[in-house]
Amino acid sequence: MSKKILILTDSIAPPAYAPRVVSLCKYLHSQGWHCTVFSDRLPGVELFGNNDATWWQTQYYGNKQTISRYIADKIGNQREREFYNYIVSKVDIASFDCILCSSYYYFPLRTTQRLAKKYHIPYMVDLRDIAEQWGNIPYATTHIPGMSALSRIVSKLYETIQLKHRNIVLKDAQAVSTVSSWHQALLKHYNPQSHLIYNGFDEDEFTPCDITTSKFRISYTGKIYNTHLRDPRLAFQAVRELIDENRIDESKVEFVFHIDQQSQAEVQQVANEYNIGHLCHISGYIPKTALLSFMHQSSILLVLTCPSTPEGTHGIVGTKFYEALGVEKPVLCVQSDEECLAEIIGRTQAGLAATNVSQVKQFLLTKYEEWQCNGFTRQSVLAKEKLLFTRQFESAQFEHILLSIIASK
Repeated sequence: MSKKILILTDSIAPPAYAPRVVSLCKYLHSQGWHCTVFSDRLPGVELFGNNDATWWQTQYYGNKQTISRYIADKIGNQREREFYNYIVSKVDIASFDCILCSSYYYFPLRTTQRLAKKYHIPYMVDLRDIAEQWGNIPYATTHIPGMSALSRIVSKLYETIQLKHRNIVLKDAQAVSTVSSWHQALLKHYNPQSHLIYNGFDEDEFTPCDITTSKFRISYTGKIYNTHLRDPRLAFQAVRELIDENRIDESKVEFVFHIDQQSQAEVQQVANEYNIGHLCHISGYIPKTALLSFMHQSSILLVLTCPSTPEGTHGIVGTKFYEALGVEKPVLCVQSDEECLAEIIGRTQAGLAATNVSQVKQFLLTKYEEWQCNGFTRQSVLAKEKLLFTRQFESAQFEHILLSIIASK
């Protein structure tokens, strides 16, 4: 007999938002499940839908984030209230076998708990990110444009309130999952049934393909936030030194960044400091339809992070790493987090998690010479380990846990 699952999440817009949910629906649909997904669409995010699930989307903020709606959301919980009312108006909640909440920080955790309690349905929480992963770094999860002082006050109050409620929701959940061993260890303090389910790549989308290129291209796609959180300096320094030592041809190497607009000037400035600004091509995000070809035409795929410290970031492994694993392109992680990401790069043999410029130079030189010989690069990843980071394996883990909480009802 097929199962019915109600999935609640923040925003659906792969690959930037919730590709984990989209992949799960694809897998569960193939296994005979009926999936119904509710999400809250952010301003500027297009509607999403396919045949793997029934998709419902609200839009609390409309076309822009107004101050009044922002405060009503962060302080008054209005977004959760409206989301709850929308859901109960559209579907028969009692008909579902279980509920899964996949959340970036907090929303819609309280709606999930409220529905589960009222209709006596087991629920699972999947936390893709948690506030604690940023340590003491001033990364604002909430922001009022043009009102930085008020934004900081509201954000601090919001974080305090939401963390308290998040932990209550976690304790009540029949199961919890998250994306790294660091996250899992922390969440086990609130729910011992906390499972590690890594992010991954879709084998149907991210496959290897050898394409010859006229230049040795070092590429990065995604958000930077700032160059202290995601720092390209080791890569810039290594290339500068290899050029000065006449070990690589300056006319044959380039950096290509497709990044958030607010970080573009900062990355260019850092590149200029190493006298390689003229080798950098920096522009906005690349469309998903062009992403795979862009990766295939890259010689090195950069993963930018910073070392984990007690006060710094922890457990952050972006989906871009897993996609690089799928296409089997060499991954250069600078600077190594010396934690979860470095461990995964090591076990898959996906590339290098570098801690110093000498390591970066040797890695780049080896791959540059490979490119000179073949016109492309390919990383020999461990096939058995690679399979453990596919969306298919990830989704099978979800299904196993979901079936167990249904059975225990």
